[in-house]
Amino acid sequence: MDESGVRIVCPTGEIIVVPTEVKELYTARLENWKSLTIIEVICADGTPPSPPVIICPGEKIMESWIHENLTGAEVITVSPTGYTNENITLAWLDHFIKHIEAGPDKHYHMLLVDGHITHCQNDFIIKYHENHIIPFEFLSHLTHVLQPLNVVVFCP
Repeated sequence: MDESGVRIVCPTGEIIVVPTEVKELYTARLENWKSLTIIEVICADGTPPSPPVIICPGEKIMESWIHENLTGAEVITVSPTGYTNENITLAWLDHFIKHIEAGPDKHYHMLLVDGHITHCQNDFIIKYHENHIIPFEFLSHLTHVLQPLNVVVFCP
């Protein structure tokens, strides 16, 4: 499980029609981008992973953000910064548990996580154990060196 930052950029030469109140989109600057976060997971045994959780900056989700080609299994949510927080991480864990069909009467799963504070909260740890999920925590700020996906799959 990992969080990935994504930037949405307004390319040079593109024309976007927006209300004048949305100055950051119609003013030509290098800062014409928005950040969002995607929480995703892969399965070591090759089974299909749970769909991603997409976190957009804001206070509420606009229907126009939802593309018609989405499967509907994805979770799209918001936070003031576009980054994860304790509530979103717990919601992601519920989403993950549902899609891998984890539970107290199911077989155990191992989940590799980074050392982010939200992965170490009591509610998160309790939910792990209640659903037969064994967390393996990498050291904070070292996942780019230690995490198998970053070292093998997504290496430059």
